[in-house]
Parts: sequence; C-alpha cells; structure tokens
Amino acid sequence: MVVVFLLPSCTQPPPKPVEQTVIWDHAGSWSGRGDLETNSFPSSSGYLRFTWETSNETKPGEGRFKLLLGSSISGRIIQPVVDSQGPGRDVAYVSEEARTFYLKVESANEDWKLTVDEGFSATIEPKH
Repeated sequence: MVVVFLLPSCTQPPPKPVEQTVIWDHAGSWSGRGDLETNSFPSSSGYLRFTWETSNETKPGEGRFKLLLGSSISGRIIQPVVDSQGPGRDVAYVSEEARTFYLKVESANEDWKLTVDEGFSATIEPKH
C-alpha cells in the first residue's frame, strides 16, 4: 500500500508589479477674448498639461489662439504651447525645468478658455 500526502505549496505567487502613474494638481484656469498675460504660478515638477478650447469665432477663418509659456524669473518666453486657427480644442503637454511660470495668450476673433495642471510622478503599490 502506498500512502500519498498532499502538502500545500510553499511557494508564493510572484509579486504584482508596481504601476507608474501621474497625479495631476490644478495650477490655474483662465478664459477670455483677446490677449492676456497671467499672474505667475509656481511649478515644482515642471511637467504641465494644458487643456484648451476656442469657440464663437466672429469672422469665419479669422479666429486665432496662441498660447506661450514664459519664465517669471527672466521674463522671457520659453516656448509656444498652442498655435491654433479657428474653433478647436486639445490637450498639450510641456516638460520644463521646475520654476515659476506665466502664460501669454494672443487671441483674436474668438473666445478661449484654458486650464493648466501640474503633473507629479507616482507609484501605485499592488494590493496583496
């Protein structure tokens, strides 16, 4: 007679991998018609998301929206973020050195609105 004992396995399943994500923190929102230069806002990560929309073009084909990112320290424009004609919407991302920024909007013949969020890298730990 043969006796077989079944023992539970001593091995554990492999650990679940950690997941990388981005947490977004609201930095500011603006809207208007025409040009605007915003107040300064700090960014400790330098990773920015711009959500923008233009509408109500008064002269078809003549609506213009340009969004420029500037350094509040030097006062200079760092880079263009959006250059759009006519009604539209989109999301743009910029990765820069952490610093204090401002935005310059150059717009004509349409309404515009924009939101800026700052991104922070985060790790999601798996639940056991």
